[in-house]
Amino acid sequence: MIRLLVIAITALMATTAANAGEITVKVRGRAAPVVHAEIVSAAQQLCKEDLAGNPKASDLTPYCIREVTRDAVVRAKNPELRAYDKTKGRTAYLRLAAR
Repeated sequence: MIRLLVIAITALMATTAANAGEITVKVRGRAAPVVHAEIVSAAQQLCKEDLAGNPKASDLTPYCIREVTRDAVVRAKNPELRAYDKTKGRTAYLRLAAR
C-alpha cells in the first residue's frame, strides 16, 4: 500500500487569520515540479480569498503566494521539493499574481 504524505497549506496572515483556508496537496510518490505547481496553485487560491477586498491586494498577492508556498514546502519535509522551490525566483511569484 502506498502511503500518502498529505500537507495542509494554510494561509497565515495576521489580518485574516480567522478566515485562513486550507487545501490539501498529495506529495508522496509525485515529481517535485508537479507537486510544487499544485502547491503554488493552492496558495494562489488561498491568497486571493484572504486578500479579497483589501485595497493593497495586488501588491500583497505575490508575497502571500511566496510565503504560503514556502511554508507548505517546509512542512512537506521533502528535500527534492525544497531544492526545486529554491530554484524559483521572486519573479515567478510576481508573474503568477499578475494573472
